[in-house]
Amino acid sequence: MRSRPGVESRRLPAAAPRRQSGVALLALLTLLTLWGLYLLVGELNVTQFQVARKEAAGAALAQAKQALIGRAAGDDNRPGSLPCPAVDESGVAPLFAGNQCPTYVGRLPWRTLDVGELRDAAGQLLWYALAPALRDDDSAQPINFETVPQLRLDGAPNVVAIVFAPGVPLANQNGRPGNAVADYLDGSNADGDQDFVSGPQSAAFNDVVLAVTRDDLFRVVNQRILGEVRARAENASLPDHGLLGYQALNGGFPAADGDTDGWADAGVLAGRLPYRDLSFSPAALAWLTANDWWRLVSYTQISPCLARIGIVGSAATMDVSGAGPACP
Repeated sequence: MRSRPGVESRRLPAAAPRRQSGVALLALLTLLTLWGLYLLVGELNVTQFQVARKEAAGAALAQAKQALIGRAAGDDNRPGSLPCPAVDESGVAPLFAGNQCPTYVGRLPWRTLDVGELRDAAGQLLWYALAPALRDDDSAQPINFETVPQLRLDGAPNVVAIVFAPGVPLANQNGRPGNAVADYLDGSNADGDQDFVSGPQSAAFNDVVLAVTRDDLFRVVNQRILGEVRARAENASLPDHGLLGYQALNGGFPAADGDTDGWADAGVLAGRLPYRDLSFSPAALAWLTANDWWRLVSYTQISPCLARIGIVGSAATMDVSGAGPACP
């Protein structure tokens, strides 16, 4: 076909280059999408790993905390006291150096606590810090609900013990396996003072931390004390033991101690426990006296068949119901 004179002929551009450009753009978008998904999945995997690690560590720490509280409440000589940290992986609380623990930051004494080798998700044994005021030694007495522990976690006071899951070693922790605190605990948790910290996981800090507060510990220990005053089941063979023994022998509960001399005062219904009018096993009498518990046990005679005891300054109370023909 001829073009008209003076009129330039026009041709449509070839379609192939445009199609190739579109395909290249689509491929680039696909690649970017896949890369974004890769990064997202990678981030999710890291997050999931961190969550799983904290959950595993948390379970081990919770078990350790309960074991420590149970040990303190069940101690036969000083309820409320705790064992020294172990100095190695044996899990055995060491003997005292004089009247002090050889160390107040070490491994959890898992064998002494009879809980097995508690480990975190990295396979590391748990670590443990103890407030010196709660050490299981005569020199620490009196140990009772008013004892002030020296440890602090994130600035919060009244911490009697802390358990740690150390996790994988950080870049500067090259001494594992070993017994150096700084090769397991991070930052200020390894500086030897009584202030400890928790925090988010990072390249510089991966300790998972759980505190045992004074309230955590004595919430259970206080009930042990009240049970001892009421009359412990294993002492049932002692007919005059504690309040129940007194009530069984005398047909009613005693009056309260109104002037804190330990003796019942006629006509006084509420005050302190008249412990001098009661009988206890020699061992129980010794540690209750040495740890100044008598001063902290409140007592109310509600009726000849019902008394209420408690720990002064706490929410711990216990009703003691008598038995016998006069008691319904």
